[in-house]
Amino acid sequence: MMNKLRIGIVCHPSIGGSGLVATQLGIGLAKLGHEVHFIAHKRPFKLIQNYSNVYFHEVDEVNYPLFEGPLHTYSLTAKIVEVVEQYQLHLIHAHYSIPHSLCAFLASNICQYSFPIVTTIHGTDVTIVGQDNAIKRLNTFSMNQSTLLTTVSNFQRQYIQQEFEINQPINVVHNFIDANDFTPELVDQNLRRTLANDDEKILMHVSNFRPLKNTQTVVNAFSQLHCDEKVRLVLVGSGPDIEKIKQQCSQLNILDRVRFTGSVNKVERYIANADCLIQPSYRESFCMVILEAMSCGVPTVSSNVDGIPEVVEEGVTGFMHPPEDAQSMASTISKIFADNQYQQQLGKAGRARAIQHFNTEIKVNQYVDCYHQTLAIHGQAQQLVSCS
Repeated sequence: MMNKLRIGIVCHPSIGGSGLVATQLGIGLAKLGHEVHFIAHKRPFKLIQNYSNVYFHEVDEVNYPLFEGPLHTYSLTAKIVEVVEQYQLHLIHAHYSIPHSLCAFLASNICQYSFPIVTTIHGTDVTIVGQDNAIKRLNTFSMNQSTLLTTVSNFQRQYIQQEFEINQPINVVHNFIDANDFTPELVDQNLRRTLANDDEKILMHVSNFRPLKNTQTVVNAFSQLHCDEKVRLVLVGSGPDIEKIKQQCSQLNILDRVRFTGSVNKVERYIANADCLIQPSYRESFCMVILEAMSCGVPTVSSNVDGIPEVVEEGVTGFMHPPEDAQSMASTISKIFADNQYQQQLGKAGRARAIQHFNTEIKVNQYVDCYHQTLAIHGQAQQLVSCS
């Protein structure tokens, strides 16, 4: 068994859960002495400093006048081939099946030597993109060509097994958080004063403001709060539903009590200053932002769908309700805001759960186990091929 591995990580570099997890995984692997090579069209948003044993390889877009758009899939495939051969990587870890795992499969058939592929399914690649009939076939093919599959929740594994014809086991490795990055110590009175007045509680929602995030229920719940405390709704992020949300706030005459931050780079600085986080999503394979809030010592009120019950401990770290039950969410939030000691109790329990169950060290080691399992499977397959 190899002690130190050379690992290629292919991921989306933009702000989002999969990019965060992939980057934290790579940094964690490097701290264990492994060599990590990120392959993406731009530097991952959380890879903001240089680390020993961590390398970034930018995918250059290829454009031909014959085609209307850049040939990203082919560019990525070519870059994987180049990096694997130059650095003699032991394996590729693709975060998302389409296009990353499929590109890795193409690269494995082009390279001078065969390499195994670990594919992590994060959620939208199978629940949204994966439901398009044409893409679904590509998704299924890509997953079945991977040496090993992992996903981020037991719910997501069950969903994949039900919706796709997968012929291999799927390992569950829950998402994780660096509790040193997402911490209550980031509370900043100066930043907080840009979001709300000193005498106001902050109810926060972090989103890409797409229909699945169900932001209209956030606004409805906020408008129905009944508590003695003054409350400010802070909406962090940007997306296509922003204008609709502003119109909804205007119609409810609450626009002056809502703060829109737009996109932010260090979301942990904002979450740490919240008094409660509300996330009533219709679909969530895991919900990283809930874990981020827990790690920051912030209680959560969320929907009770999909993988969220694997993150939240009901009544201990937060509360869950049906996605459109704004009235119940409002009642729960009012109860939390009415008692500062209770709010702090929930926050401390959330941080303790984040550290105990979703810490970086445990999850990185689980992925290392998956890598060794992958190499063993690949080695056995190669032996069978050579013997046939």
